[in-house]
Amino acid sequence: MTSKDVPVGGRFARLYRLLDWPPRLAGLNLLWLAGVLAGGVVAGLSPATVALFALVRDYQRGRHPRPWRDFWRHWRAEFARAQLRLGLPLLTVWVFAFYLLAARGTPLAGAVAVLAVVYLAVLAYLPAVLAHFDVPATAAWRIAALTAAKAPLWTVGLGATVVVLVAAMLVAVPVAVPFFLPSVPAALITLVAARIFDVLPAPVTRAGEAE
Repeated sequence: MTSKDVPVGGRFARLYRLLDWPPRLAGLNLLWLAGVLAGGVVAGLSPATVALFALVRDYQRGRHPRPWRDFWRHWRAEFARAQLRLGLPLLTVWVFAFYLLAARGTPLAGAVAVLAVVYLAVLAYLPAVLAHFDVPATAAWRIAALTAAKAPLWTVGLGATVVVLVAAMLVAVPVAVPFFLPSVPAALITLVAARIFDVLPAPVTRAGEAE
């Protein structure tokens, strides 16, 4: 039974809706893992991530997607273009890791670290942008960058929350990792990103907004 089947209102209805999320996120996380494996890990990571964010967005908008069918529908639709729009940016994280190691102990280390943090902040919003807007890769990056810049305190708070949650899962409850990583961070990122999207300039966002 889900919250929509419970004939109660007020605080109890909100509580029931909240209690829907743990099993929902666990199921989405297992679908994400299946999507990653279905693409041979490397090719499956990007479409599975965009599909995960798309379903989280639907749930947060009060819709009732059919998880299995809709996940694979998004996965197939995104398989080719997600490699460029998300896969390539994910690979560039290793470039920053290389330069951080190379600059270690030098005056450049701080500058490289700052650039890496800014890049990761923008990259964190990118899957939410791709799930929310049907736009080319360059436009998606522009929206992600504007999202990070529009609400820097939200972005910093989101980053700190995600880091703490991931660390807590890895250290204290590692058994939760297959069920809630990355679905919990995806839910938090989507929630914050949707609020920021609403205050971005209309010409930037409205043309490519997905249904």
